[in-house]
Amino acid sequence: MARAFLFPLLAILSLLYRAALIARESLYRMGFVSMTRPAIPVISVGNLSLGGTGKTTVVERLSSQLKERGLKPGIVMRGYKKRRAGTFAVDTKRDNAQSAGDEATMLARRTALPVIVGKHRAQGIEKGVHDFGIDIAIFDDGYQVRNVYKDVELLIVKGCEPRESLHLFPLGFLREPLEMARKADIILVNRGELAEPIASLAVGTPVFRVKYRPLHLFNIKRRAMVGYRYVTGRKVLAFSGLGDNASFFNLLREVGADLVQTVEFPDHHEYRSEDVESLQSLAEAVIVVTTEKDAVKIDRLEVGDNFFYLSIEAQIENEAAFMDLVLEKARR
Repeated sequence: MARAFLFPLLAILSLLYRAALIARESLYRMGFVSMTRPAIPVISVGNLSLGGTGKTTVVERLSSQLKERGLKPGIVMRGYKKRRAGTFAVDTKRDNAQSAGDEATMLARRTALPVIVGKHRAQGIEKGVHDFGIDIAIFDDGYQVRNVYKDVELLIVKGCEPRESLHLFPLGFLREPLEMARKADIILVNRGELAEPIASLAVGTPVFRVKYRPLHLFNIKRRAMVGYRYVTGRKVLAFSGLGDNASFFNLLREVGADLVQTVEFPDHHEYRSEDVESLQSLAEAVIVVTTEKDAVKIDRLEVGDNFFYLSIEAQIENEAAFMDLVLEKARR
């Protein structure tokens, strides 16, 4: 009811946002705003919507595959909500989710590759080349970056999206108009098949499916790993602060967890001791499970023995063909 009342205002704001995006795009196309062409290939992983498509997990998988093929990849990202100033490489011994951002910290810990954080992506690439000798850069959340040339645009979309969400912010959840799907070099579909209206916009664009599978559970306090089937048949309290919390909860259900309660926080939520205490009071005898992205933000807090995070990885259909195509486009 409240949304229906606000619809006219949201529609006007959405139109103004569209006009601003069109103006920006025109400035770049006409050459009024300069673009940097890095000395190494750039692969961008991104989406059209406000989070929740699994970009960071794909970035991790892509970087590991590039490394296996003999390349020296570096991950370049903004580091959302980071407190440390400037352009820097995440130091896993010194940095944490507060200084470098949650996703950057998680990627640095999991990949053991250079993860360079900063407002200016071109500077991040230069630092990666100079300090670490990277020969290919991966942008996490780079689809909206316009001031740096990108050799490969990977667009991640959901197979099914509610029609009402396919409007520009703030009326819907799109960061860019749907027509911008046309500039994707490769599309990864998360959950199901590529659906309309993006399917019509992306005719001729290579499409691969991606899904996310559980790897293991990790006890946050004891720093011990167990199989993810540990939750099967057990009562679980699940919490997360993602762009799409429901996908995490559904994954736990798929592996047999008995979700007695779910607690949702906003994306990139900064946890406090009160949050942990509240979750602990709800949990009692059940297992508490969160995501790895959320875990990097609570490992500095005092948690109970029953707090775990679920580690996951991206599975890309026909991965060898996918990687061949990515490298073919990057090397052009």
